[in-house]
Amino acid sequence: MSEQKTPYNQIDFVVKAPRFRIVFSYMSDKGVAFVREYLLRLLKVTPCKPAQIAQYFGFNQYETEVALADLESNKWIIWQDNGLIALSAEGQRLFQDNQESPHIPTLKEFGGEYRMELLDSNFLKKNDCDNNRQQAIELVIEPKVLSESSEIAQKTFQNRFRQLIEDEIVEVKNEVGEIEKDISLYKIDVIEPKGTPDYFRFTQQFELLPETGQAKERNDVPIITHQENIQQAITAQLEKFYRHDNLRELRNSMAEISDDDTLKVLFGGTLDFNEFLKVYQEHEQQNGLYFLGQIYHQETLFEQINKILDKLNKKSPKKLYWLAPSDIYWGKQRKIHDKIQNLIDKQKNGYDFHLYLPLPSERNQHEKQEWLNHFKDISDKVLYGFCESFLDGNTEILFLEDKFAVVCYHAKLSSYPVTLPIGFMTTDIKKINHIIRLAKNYLNSALFPDRDEDEIRQKDFGLLKP
Repeated sequence: MSEQKTPYNQIDFVVKAPRFRIVFSYMSDKGVAFVREYLLRLLKVTPCKPAQIAQYFGFNQYETEVALADLESNKWIIWQDNGLIALSAEGQRLFQDNQESPHIPTLKEFGGEYRMELLDSNFLKKNDCDNNRQQAIELVIEPKVLSESSEIAQKTFQNRFRQLIEDEIVEVKNEVGEIEKDISLYKIDVIEPKGTPDYFRFTQQFELLPETGQAKERNDVPIITHQENIQQAITAQLEKFYRHDNLRELRNSMAEISDDDTLKVLFGGTLDFNEFLKVYQEHEQQNGLYFLGQIYHQETLFEQINKILDKLNKKSPKKLYWLAPSDIYWGKQRKIHDKIQNLIDKQKNGYDFHLYLPLPSERNQHEKQEWLNHFKDISDKVLYGFCESFLDGNTEILFLEDKFAVVCYHAKLSSYPVTLPIGFMTTDIKKINHIIRLAKNYLNSALFPDRDEDEIRQKDFGLLKP
């Protein structure tokens, strides 16, 4: 019986994948292209018997027959009465002007655009790549690899050509439009980088075992065959991002929220799944929702939110605020873009949407630009900054006045390699008002309360791009 697995976080990683224009020569020769030239050169020097050819090239009987059948089908050899094989008149004509190497007219040329990620040198289909690195963690590439990417691509293309054909990354069509599978690479004629690089994007699920609450070992990355360096790079990045256990700070945040349940679920530093199910059922009975994972991964949650948004009275506009946590893994998955865009599009229903992003200070232009780049495909009219440290930066809030509130705690626990988000949605008006009051009081509070009144600024920094 297979173990049940429960995802608690999903994170996108990207690896730089330059685009190359590769032009290569190939032959439909059942794998003897690499000896065709040398076999012709041998027969130019002297006629041979099949056994001599086999001995010279180290072929078995079948390989010898295939090699000879290739030359015979092109009418380049003849069988002599004494059992020797010699070049035909057509075969002799391949050696123009007594050149040492034959000029083989049956070589075909093909060119295309190919993408190769730079950690394990996997060539990729276009659909498996992205032209941006937003909403993801980028894995580090050594400078030497970046500078030698064309040479690495050429060597890898040659060594893995047969696999690239089987994986349908290289698709060569014949005269009638059929894909040729039985071809051999003769040589690479041209390889050159093309424009800005793409990125290989993949989603890594982080799962736990419900029976114990322990983290499960990471799954292999789908799609690619070679991934040892990618796995090592992920591990190195997670270790770099590791922060101390924040369960003590979470206790304070839960007390501020008046949440008595979640601490029981995380008691002891691991998720108690039985306790989680108990709390889940309690919230369900109160028309709420309890969840594990990022807010933007909760499809049921957004189904409920959309139903509420679709029933709003346009004549009574409300505020819909989303306060992001100070967590490195927040927003590192493409689905967040879709959820934010959904909330932007539905503003016509009668609300004003603000996405609040944490900043160390109002004047930190670098951090502002980082957020603007991170959400470059999102309208900057909804992107706001606020002073980080709301509920110690570990608690995320999404609310619509008088309608709902969502709270998500971002637990950093030594039992798990990445943040474990866990939280709830409530439609209880008393709880909603309490949560909204906490958020608004923080946003409206003074950044430097001891300063003169003229210098007092709020923790709500306003639009990132005024």
